Amino acid sequence: MFDDKKEKSHFLRELHIEETTKRVSRINQVMEQVHSVNTLHLISAMSQIFLGSFVVALTILGVIKPIWLSTIISIFGSITTVIGLFFTYQIFSEADAFNTLLHRAIKRVINSQN
Repeated sequence: MFDDKKEKSHFLRELHIEETTKRVSRINQVMEQVHSVNTLHLISAMSQIFLGSFVVALTILGVIKPIWLSTIISIFGSITTVIGLFFTYQIFSEADAFNTLLHRAIKRVINSQN
């Protein structure tokens, strides 16, 4: 297949470059997706989930003594947790909203003009 060592080493070097490029492009895709999500919104949604669950856990353990106050705080904690979960879902579902066929076609046209 290969006549000399120089041609073989050149072919192996090209294979290595292609593998490295594929690996870098996958890492690049992941990083673009992470940076496309608004980090502040994600942090607030996660804190809502954590704090709502923490409040519900405190009321279940009986740390808050008046039962009526415990019930009201538990309801607000549950609502906060559900809102945080919905907000997290909304953030990640909108991350791929611009990856439709039309938007990819527009990107191809712009890249081909450059």
